[in-house]
Amino acid sequence: MDKKDDDAGTSYSSARSSSHCMSRRSTIFIVVFLFVVLVCAGFLVHFCWPGAKEPSYPEDHDIRLPRSIFPVSYELWLQPFINGNFTILGAVNIVINVTIPTDNVTLHISDIITKNETVTIHSLHDLDGPGIRIKKQSYDHEKNFYVALLEEALEPGRSYKFHMEYEGYLNDQLNGFYRSSYTRSDGSLVLLAASQFEPVDARRAFPCFDEPAMKATFDIHIARESNMTAISNMPKINTTAFGENSQWMWDHFGTTLPMSTYLVAFVVSDFQHVESNYNDHIKFRVWARQDAINQTWYASKTGPQALSFFENYFNISFPLPKQDMIALPDFSAGAMENWGLITYRETALLLNPVGYSASSHSRVANVIAHELAHQWFGDLVTMEWWSDLWLNEGFATYMAYLGTNSVEPDWNVLDTFVVTDLQNVFALDCLESSHPISVAVEFPNDINQLFDDISYSKGASIIRMMNHFLTEETFKAGLTKYLNVHQFGNAAQDDLWQCLTEQGRADGTLPEHLSVKTIMDTWTLQMGYPVISVHLSRDGQATLTQKRFLMVNTSVSTDTHDYKWWIPITFTTQDSPDFSVTKASHWMPALGSSYVIDGLPTNQWHLFNLEQTGYYRVNYGVENWNLLINQLQDNSSVLSLVSRAQLADDSFDLARAGELDYDIPLQISSYLEAEKEFVPWSAALSNLAYLENMFTRTRGYVALRNYLLGILIPLYNDVGFEDNPDDTHSLQNKRVLAVAWTCALEYSDCVVKSVSSYANWMANPTKISDISDNLKPTIYCTAIARGGEDEWNFAWSQYRLSNVASEKATLLGALGCSREIWILARFLEMAFTEGSGIRKQDATRAFSAVAANDVGRDLAWDFLRNNVMWISNYLQTFTAVSALVTDAASEFNTPLNYQELLKFKSDFSEELGSATYAIDQSIENTSNNIAWMDNYYDYIVNWLHDHGYE
Repeated sequence: MDKKDDDAGTSYSSARSSSHCMSRRSTIFIVVFLFVVLVCAGFLVHFCWPGAKEPSYPEDHDIRLPRSIFPVSYELWLQPFINGNFTILGAVNIVINVTIPTDNVTLHISDIITKNETVTIHSLHDLDGPGIRIKKQSYDHEKNFYVALLEEALEPGRSYKFHMEYEGYLNDQLNGFYRSSYTRSDGSLVLLAASQFEPVDARRAFPCFDEPAMKATFDIHIARESNMTAISNMPKINTTAFGENSQWMWDHFGTTLPMSTYLVAFVVSDFQHVESNYNDHIKFRVWARQDAINQTWYASKTGPQALSFFENYFNISFPLPKQDMIALPDFSAGAMENWGLITYRETALLLNPVGYSASSHSRVANVIAHELAHQWFGDLVTMEWWSDLWLNEGFATYMAYLGTNSVEPDWNVLDTFVVTDLQNVFALDCLESSHPISVAVEFPNDINQLFDDISYSKGASIIRMMNHFLTEETFKAGLTKYLNVHQFGNAAQDDLWQCLTEQGRADGTLPEHLSVKTIMDTWTLQMGYPVISVHLSRDGQATLTQKRFLMVNTSVSTDTHDYKWWIPITFTTQDSPDFSVTKASHWMPALGSSYVIDGLPTNQWHLFNLEQTGYYRVNYGVENWNLLINQLQDNSSVLSLVSRAQLADDSFDLARAGELDYDIPLQISSYLEAEKEFVPWSAALSNLAYLENMFTRTRGYVALRNYLLGILIPLYNDVGFEDNPDDTHSLQNKRVLAVAWTCALEYSDCVVKSVSSYANWMANPTKISDISDNLKPTIYCTAIARGGEDEWNFAWSQYRLSNVASEKATLLGALGCSREIWILARFLEMAFTEGSGIRKQDATRAFSAVAANDVGRDLAWDFLRNNVMWISNYLQTFTAVSALVTDAASEFNTPLNYQELLKFKSDFSEELGSATYAIDQSIENTSNNIAWMDNYYDYIVNWLHDHGYE
């Protein structure tokens, strides 16, 4: 699942208002399906409500399902009343195998009303017999367990068929089987239904064994109105009439391969599709609403190409006969890798053929590659349990770069990995409140917290590290072996380590005394990462020491773990600089206090961790830092562009953590006037942004602003304000940085041109194409910030009118840039109000836009504190609150801010659930920011003064 647009969160509420329970009665037979509506009160007996029945627990009190029975196959019938009362009438047959004698059948349900009298259990050897008598049926709200207690035990080694008919509900919470809507160009409202089951919401659509290791095959049957289309994981094999009702049809889909419940998918809509013939053995279709079908042009080209790349890379053919991708108007995450039917948020799949930004272009390509990589990593082979979620998401995140690079080789996306993922997650993983990649989880709230940068970006970073220390060929061959051995099944990280070790041994790329497990357990089972300090003696002997890198070392820490890692060492030196050999030349062991490398030249710079392929930072003595600074200032091109980004990021964060004088990174930043590449600029500005955030409300801001403009104006003049879509991808991205920063720092040339461009658009609303797609976020935001109600209202009207999801997202972000408090207050209320015009999936995006505004930050924080229950009830989850706290608190740096966060956590301790990680991290970040202000603010101010910045 791509999480980057995960604004809406996921709800785990197991009960809904009783007003949603419809009095519609249906009996769905297995061979002939007849639909009868009877008005009959009191017929339904349900267990969705807490305390409705006394729980009858299975063999133990574990939150996991018992291992006495396993599903083999499902037959599922669903009739969603999309244009009616939103009821779902359903029936399911589950063939189960018994491994241990048991007197109960326990499976998952949530938000489902069971029809108790329809539940039957038969031996497959006696389907026409009376079946196994059921003594009692009950529901455990906490575990989402339905339990059928039997009068006789099921026998091991035998198979049985479980049948249930039930009623569900098309919710509007973007999880389970949910409803969505959109407005056509003629103004008519159209409804549709879609599924989103990861991690634990398949149980909202049908009774099931809703755990990833409980794989089974699925035969899916969807009833739809005749003017709609149904799609699912497999191709449709036939359509039959719905009795005598010509308004309804049954679509029957082919039997799936064995798969986990969270990968089951179906969509019922009036969408259209385009089909690609790029792959001769795979039917590839891209779906969208009719008014947006022309925006599928890029996905229909890129998707089949990326799929073919992964077939070749893994040396395993895509195992399904078709691949559908569909853009949904409402979707909680960025995208979801359902096997054979990938669902997307519109911004993650559609691209306006008339004009699009480089960032939108990159985003669509990356998300498509991410989800297609999942078809092997996640779908073909699935983690055994959510503790190893990173096996899915880390691999998909890393492989997305390889897939994107294959279809867009001119973008050089492999170089951007360090700034978009590795350095980004470094900022999270240097906190004491971080967590290991592999975490024991049980409860749904715990599972949901794992969909964070640690699983995605750290996972991808250590996979990239493996690729380099094993070499690409060994890595590829080991992955192919792993996928072949475990295909259609489940695996844990140790299974991957075994296959990679065997391949490394066979290829001679892994030292005999090491296994991949020995190395990688130190990176997955403990949190954080090391900083290596390199001390070079006069005789050329380098002594390396490692310790955990923490942004702030505290004497009151309760963490007594002795952090040590097996670290792959690579390096180059000034006399013969070579950044291409990224296979480890030495291994620093996870024991002892130091490691020695002999034979380095003296009086020359040395640089360790080539291309930042290792997941660690490097610190040097002052002499070596100065030699590197001289190299940057004399001829920076001698150092690779990734190395230049690495030096900027390492030095600034080492200084921030008190491991290095701030003179070093500030001197490094002085070379930027000569820097021509996007990646080093991005790394440097990400770190300078921290200084800007800390200074925003201080007397020293003006001096810092002058310093930053001194660096940025040469870049701005070099790239220019006028955009050219024919420029290279890197140049377009560099211009976006330059314009965004100079406008934010109120450089007059940038501000005047932005305001003028927006005013011209207001005067001629049909001429939006005159504004560069790359610069729209900055131009819109700058003009709205400098304007008033008229500018805001114009943007809002364009937001409502736009048919392009990426344009709507840009406008929504810009609406939070106003400096009028009352406008921002109204905007915040609109974000969490049904029918306001802002979709539920975009509510947190609107909040984040206000929180990122210096004028709106306190307003957003007060709004969140005063309305947290309203917000969580509206979104039907407390999970989204974590993102809101993170955004509101990102610049907190005062003791008052810290106390407010502590009080917030205390006041809502019972509700926090899946927001715990993020809130603890915000508290720690605020504490660290306070310490930074105490330790370094005056130092930076004095440095700026000494260098002439008043």
